Amino acid sequence: MVDSFFPVSVPREDPEELRSLEDAQGALAGSVRALLDLTVRTEVDPEEMRAVAAEVDALTARLAERATDGPLGLQKCSDGRIRDHGNPAVGMRNPIAPPLRLRREPDHNAHTEFELGAAYEGPPGHVHGGMVAMVLDQVLGAVAASAGKPGLTAYLNVTYRRPTPLGPLSCHGEVVEVSEWKTTVRGEMRDREGNVTAEAEGLFVVPTFARALFAQPQSDAADYPGSAQ
Repeated sequence: MVDSFFPVSVPREDPEELRSLEDAQGALAGSVRALLDLTVRTEVDPEEMRAVAAEVDALTARLAERATDGPLGLQKCSDGRIRDHGNPAVGMRNPIAPPLRLRREPDHNAHTEFELGAAYEGPPGHVHGGMVAMVLDQVLGAVAASAGKPGLTAYLNVTYRRPTPLGPLSCHGEVVEVSEWKTTVRGEMRDREGNVTAEAEGLFVVPTFARALFAQPQSDAADYPGSAQ
């Protein structure tokens, strides 16, 4: 909820040490992401697949020697913000995340350009509809946060205009209305040719437990260090 464009700062004990840790975490996720893609596409012989599986099992055991018991939740970052690194759309530590890199635009709008490969296939050669919805949900939620009202998704209505091809894609979101603790947002996804493949409207509501924290709208903030401002 606070991950995208809404600044929530916390004290940092050692930002350099945290930054080094984040670099390592991001590198690991990137390597596993590449492995995930090739796991889907590889055509090596069965013996080689079994050999690689054994190596992956050994690496998994090494990582399991010291691991969080359960999900990550929100974590402190080297820039003083807190983020959900396990998020399947933008999570820096999540290898199934594309990951999306969101860009702030005027009037609290948000935009992202990304690429989805074989691991996200639904209909042959096209993106799974659930993945399309997840990306739209993330982008529209980022718009609500940028408008000063980070909230949970109350509804997300998606209209699929045409199949979304795998490959380079873009997604854009904009504010429709802000009312007290509710923000209505609309957005669309486009393919590499600029064709609209899906449209969505979402309602995002600041939950009761967070309203004291967000009583006063705050300024916009970018997503991850190094993302477009």
